[in-house]
Amino acid sequence: MVLMSFAFPRVSWVGPLGYALIALLLTQLVMIRKEVLTLQDRLYQALGIGALLTLTLWQFTPLRWVVSGFPLIVTWSLLVGWSVIRLVESLSQESKITSRLLMGAAAGYLLLGLTAGLVMSAVATIQPHSFEPIINFGESANAPDANVFVNISYFAQINYFAFICLTTVGFGDIEPMLPLSRMIAVVTGIIGPLYLAVVMGVLIGRYTSEKDEKEIDEQESNRKIDVYQNKP
Repeated sequence: MVLMSFAFPRVSWVGPLGYALIALLLTQLVMIRKEVLTLQDRLYQALGIGALLTLTLWQFTPLRWVVSGFPLIVTWSLLVGWSVIRLVESLSQESKITSRLLMGAAAGYLLLGLTAGLVMSAVATIQPHSFEPIINFGESANAPDANVFVNISYFAQINYFAFICLTTVGFGDIEPMLPLSRMIAVVTGIIGPLYLAVVMGVLIGRYTSEKDEKEIDEQESNRKIDVYQNKP
C-alpha cells in the first residue's frame, strides 16, 4: 500500500494508512497467535501503539512544530529495529526453505526501506533543505499552518532516496546536505547490506542443512537396501 502511494500521487493518502497498518500488524495482530504474552511481548505492543500515536501526531500538527518529528524518529527506529531482530530470530528457527521464509526475508528488507524513508521525512520537517534538490515540506501555500499530511506527496521523493541508500545504488540525483541527514543516509547504507548478509547466511545455512539431511536419508536408504539384498 505504501509503495503504491509513492508510485501514484493521486492515492498518496494511502501511504499514512499503510504505515499505520504496519505498526498494528507487527505489534498487535501477530500476538493473537500467542496464548501467553511475556513482558517483552507487552512492551513490544506498547511500542507499536506509541509508534502509531507519534506518526499521527507528526502528520497532523503544523510543520512549524518541528519537535513532533523527534518522537517519530525514536519510536519507529526502535520498533523496526526490534521487529527485524525478531524476524531474523524467527527465520533462523525455520527448518526448511519455504515460501513463508522467503516472504518474511523480503518483508524485512522492505520494512527497513520504508522506515528509512519515514525517518528521513521526519528529518526533512525538523531541518528543511536536508535533501536537495527536492521540494521541501512547507514550501507550498499557507506553509506556517500546513501540516505533513497536506504535503504527503513529497514522501515519494524522500522514500525513493531512502531505497537508493538501502540498496547502495547511489544515483546521485538527490543528496543529503546537512550533518543529520548525511548520518542517516550512511546508517541506511550500512543496514541494507548487513541485513542481506545476515538473511543470506540464514538461507544458505537452511539450504545446506536440508541438503545434508537429504544425503543422510539417501545413504540410510541405500544401506537398508544393501542389507536386505545381502540376506541369505
